[in-house]
Amino acid sequence: MTSRSPRALVAAAALLVLLTGCQAAATTAPTPSAAAAPAAADGYGLVSGSGPVEVQLWTDLSCPYCMMLEAETGELLTQWVEDDAVTLTIHPLNFVSAKRGDDTDWSTRAANALAATADARQGDRLAAFYAILQQNQVSEAGAPTDEDILAFAAEAGVTADISDAVASQRFGAWVTASNEHWLGRAIDGTARVVDGVPILVVDGVVFEITEDGTNASRLRDAVTAAG
Repeated sequence: MTSRSPRALVAAAALLVLLTGCQAAATTAPTPSAAAAPAAADGYGLVSGSGPVEVQLWTDLSCPYCMMLEAETGELLTQWVEDDAVTLTIHPLNFVSAKRGDDTDWSTRAANALAATADARQGDRLAAFYAILQQNQVSEAGAPTDEDILAFAAEAGVTADISDAVASQRFGAWVTASNEHWLGRAIDGTARVVDGVPILVVDGVVFEITEDGTNASRLRDAVTAAG
């Protein structure tokens, strides 16, 4: 588990009042671009853990609301993955960087690092790595560097050398293909169309993300009921 930085929590708290999620401009699914997928990817998903309860998360690592949701529920998800209570599948999107005018393309760079971790067969570290990347979104101080990303990976317990994949953005095209695949597409078994992030699905049921501070307790109840 990781501690939340004061900067991240203050920024997220300020944005919570304003945001109901990061909405995409396009809602019609285009044909995804051809791209090499990371090893161990499940379609356009990165899998962490092997527990009996399936939790799926659609997210963008530049979305402030996704950061706030992580601050509420991330420690739970990380612990459940470590305890083999859930199987967490992260579906990365990358439209928010452009929407926010971020020319560093943090959405893609951060998701690429997650994909590189999955490719290195260290999916058990994805939940912890995802949490740290969300806590360190682009701020007024600037964007994390590639060296920062590698330090975040080490902090999350990633022992594989992902430096080449980070430097070359080896899976950047795959992240874009994931974005193109999901936007405008209904999630299998539900009526929920991916038109923005974050979205959580617990054992096939769309989880209601609210702004009243109850997400963690209700997610615990949903996972307990599913298990």
